[in-house]
Amino acid sequence: MASIVELRELDDAKLEQMLEDARESLFKLRFRQASAQIEDYTQIRLTRREVARLETVLHLRRKAVEAAASEPGIADVLKGKTWQAKARFDYEESAYQVQFSGEDGSKLASAVVDLNKKKVN
Repeated sequence: MASIVELRELDDAKLEQMLEDARESLFKLRFRQASAQIEDYTQIRLTRREVARLETVLHLRRKAVEAAASEPGIADVLKGKTWQAKARFDYEESAYQVQFSGEDGSKLASAVVDLNKKKVN
């Protein structure tokens, strides 16, 4: 079970894989519970919390990218281009740093997004 700090340091692919594994583990635990083969019921709760942590980290990264892409200056740079974005949490600023890059890997723009101050619908 990883802490939220450790999860924020991982890349999206690793988080998606961990989420898939945790959901599969939860399915197996629930199946064992339904067939009365489980002895430690706390594993279900812990696995559910792990799934929630992983989903939260991924969701906040997506929201940070959406907020950064909707900024007028960045939206102008990204308009009409194929781009990718990577968001990572910076603990010193208590905000997400979002890097936008083109399909060739060139840096297009960057932004710092504090989701506590930015309201994204």
